[in-house]
Amino acid sequence: MNWWEGFRIARRALWVNRLRSFLTMLGIVVGVASVIAMVALGSGAKAQVEEQIRSFGANVLVIEPIAGQSGGGARLGTLTEPDARGIAGLPPVRAAAPSVRGHAQIVRGNRNWSTTVNGTTVDYFVVRDWPLSAGRQFSSKEES
Repeated sequence: MNWWEGFRIARRALWVNRLRSFLTMLGIVVGVASVIAMVALGSGAKAQVEEQIRSFGANVLVIEPIAGQSGGGARLGTLTEPDARGIAGLPPVRAAAPSVRGHAQIVRGNRNWSTTVNGTTVDYFVVRDWPLSAGRQFSSKEES
């Protein structure tokens, strides 16, 4: 039996069992499509996580004080602007941006929503590596 005769036998078997052949092809197509979709979904999620990590800044160290009280009732764990200037003066540090966060209620017209307010210095955009898409950065004169 040569390859041409084997091809004719296979073609006849496919034609006789059309429904079985169709369902087999459908299963293969659905299986391959689902594998491609899962790989694409996984790589998209990976890219999104990497972008979020990049948005934090590659070489950023966040220092937050530990809130608490001493035995005498004095608050411990506050950082001040001189502390930030001292950290910025260390040799490996390129920039230090102290910030204060809080919540505020914003009202405009008949719209009302809660948001986070962040007070910081001009170095914040350098530390976070955040380019502006429009407008201008505030200057050091506008900080106080």
